[in-house]
Amino acid sequence: MFVSEKIAFHASLYSAIPGTTSGRTIVFDQVDTNLGGGYSGITRGVFTAPVAGTYVFSLTIYMYYDRNRSSSYASNGDLYIMKNQDESIRVFVNLDNNAHRGTASGTTVLSLNKGDHVRVQARTVNMYIGGNNYSYFSGFLLG
Repeated sequence: MFVSEKIAFHASLYSAIPGTTSGRTIVFDQVDTNLGGGYSGITRGVFTAPVAGTYVFSLTIYMYYDRNRSSSYASNGDLYIMKNQDESIRVFVNLDNNAHRGTASGTTVLSLNKGDHVRVQARTVNMYIGGNNYSYFSGFLLG
């Protein structure tokens, strides 16, 4: 199958998120690539499939915890790549007890119809997700 449209995006989290709520869509606010215009990063954090096909999505999350600043932040956390309202994959970050930092990554392949939505959703309350482009979300049309 030959794909004539180039659809791909890469977005990172420039501004840290100091505390999440369950069900919150993570908005990756630094959009570096958005071929095909499917990712609405600055406003919603949602990828909308411009065409039907098989897509690959990757997620890397960097979490930080500083016991000296606040004990209210979570020491681990769950995030999901969501296809519409369904969970595709789960990424679990478990922070190192000494460094109080951790990363987790995941990749999934999804069959999407035109107009389907894909986003990253937090499930854990009070995660501190690090900015400075250490966390990112990307995807592309495979075919």
